[in-house]
Order: sequence, then structure tokens, then C-alpha cells
Amino acid sequence: MWNHAAVTSVGIVGAGRAATLHAEAVRAASGVTLAGVSTRSPVSPRAAALAGAMDCRVLSLTELAGACDVAVIATPPAACAEALTGLAPSGRLRAVLVESPPATTVAGIAGLGRTLAGRPVMAAVNLLHAPAVRRVLETVATMDPHHLELRLAVPHPARGRGAGRAFGGGVTVDPGAGFWPVVLAALGNAVESVATLRHGTADGLDCAAEVLLQAVGGRRARVDLRWGAPVAEAALEAADSAHVARVDMWPAPAAEIDGIAAGPASGSGHLLAALGFVAQIERLARVGEGEARPWPDLAVASSALTVAAAASLSMRRGGAPVRVADAPRGASPFEILGT
Repeated sequence: MWNHAAVTSVGIVGAGRAATLHAEAVRAASGVTLAGVSTRSPVSPRAAALAGAMDCRVLSLTELAGACDVAVIATPPAACAEALTGLAPSGRLRAVLVESPPATTVAGIAGLGRTLAGRPVMAAVNLLHAPAVRRVLETVATMDPHHLELRLAVPHPARGRGAGRAFGGGVTVDPGAGFWPVVLAALGNAVESVATLRHGTADGLDCAAEVLLQAVGGRRARVDLRWGAPVAEAALEAADSAHVARVDMWPAPAAEIDGIAAGPASGSGHLLAALGFVAQIERLARVGEGEARPWPDLAVASSALTVAAAASLSMRRGGAPVRVADAPRGASPFEILGT
């Protein structure tokens, strides 16, 4: 049993939107405290603003490594390895949570686990910790769905020039990396092949994609991803001959099973608890205490990026199905699409 009386110190690397959400989740979670935030620049205005809002300090990466029991790396994937390398010498650090995707290539993700010399690394997929999402996934696990679909539309991230190289891809990576694991969990078996039925690109990035996933055993899932929506919306739905299950995931997850609203099995009215961020931080603390395994781990992040890479390769091949085993491990989805 995790000892809630023991307070785990959490450090945040990054100062953007993801870092802010994780910092707010630390403030709402039980048994944890925020040690500080760190960015590449010690005089970053964004870091100062976040630290001021959270009533903590801006620390160098070396200082943060010595001040926290666990850390959250909330940086673009291209900067994650550098942050892990800076934290690795710490004699105090016991576990790390990395934003998804934590690298721009599958090979890059494989290398991250070695950086911390065996200390556990969790992949940040907050929706897998969201009570309403978990409720629907548990229901889907009992079904034999003939229909399984994720529809996701978000505003354009407008990250500027060079974003494709820094983040590794377009909509199949951001926000795809946070949603592929939900779809893979609903499929219940490993993905065998990926086909991009239609797509749109802008400035070398995929801004829209309709993707068909074929799992081992024959189950299929359709995923419709799009940038450019006025407001974010996302929904996962499944149906078989007897049941229908659906979860709307934004602005707050809400589940419906057979037409009846299904309240979460656990959680509070706090938005970040409903979205899974709070439970994710609390699990990270338990992992740091040796009371839980890192879930989801880097293998889940690797599977998600492999699907994105295969989808990009399918785009290049005019929508032809691509076996996930053939997806390049050393090239990002952005690079695959541009070659």
C-alpha cells in the first residue's frame, strides 16, 4: 500500500502548456509537492511565470535533479533526451514521466530507457488514467465490436517554422501520440497494419488523416484526425450486436454505455482529475516509491509512434496498407512524409 503520509517531491522540466497542466495536477494530487520548474534558459519568462503561479522556484536542471524524487519532462520530443541526460546523474531521482511522444523516432524512444540506467520511465498518456475513459475501455474489452472509431479535431497548433522537425510530425503525432494508446487499448491486440485512407498536408506536415488500423486477430479501428477545428473535440465509440459504448474526451471525459450516462468509477469533480492528469501524477509517485509499475511505459509510447510512422509511410504510398514491422525506426513521421 502506498504511504500517503510520505510526500514525494516532483520536478517539472518545461514551461509550456503541458508543463502547466502537470504542475497544476501536482498541486491537486495527494502525497506530492512541487520542487520547482526548469527550462533550458534560467531567465525564461515562461518558467518564471509558471513558478510564480505555482509558488515554487525556477531551478537549473542540475538543481532540479537534486531536489526531486520524481520528474516530469514536458518538453518537445527533440529536447527530451537532453533533459533525461541532465537528470541521470542524480542520486535522488527515482522515476520519470515523459510527455508523448518522448522522441521523434522509434529508435530514439528505445534509447531513452537506457539513459536513466534502469530507473523506471512512464509515458504521459493522461487519458488512460481518466476514469470515464477507463470505464469505456473496460466495457469495450467485453465486446466484439464491428464498429470502433476515434474522431479527433483540434485547433491548428501554429508552432511555426521547423515545428515538424522539432515535434516529429503533424496531427498523427500531435495530438495523435496522446490518443493512439487509447485506440490501441480498445483494439485489445497488437496492430498488424496501418492504411491512411485519406490525408491532407500543409507545409510538409499532415494536418488531416483518416487511418484504418488492422489488429492481429482481425479487429479494426478507424481514426479520423484533423487540425483546424474552432474548438477541440474528441470521441471514441464502439458498437457490437448487443452494446454501444462512447466516451467524449473534451472538454471533460463523459462516458455513455447503451445510451445511459456512465459516471466515472472514481475521481473527483476537478477537471484535471477527470482528464487523468491527477491520477497519472499519483501513479508516478507510487512508481517512485516502488509501489507500482510504470504504466503506461515506453513500449506504449513506441507503439503509438510506430503507428504514426506507418500512417505517414502509407500516405507516401497512396494509402496502401503498411505493416507496422515495416515502419522505419530511424525516421520521424515528418521525415518519412517528406522523403
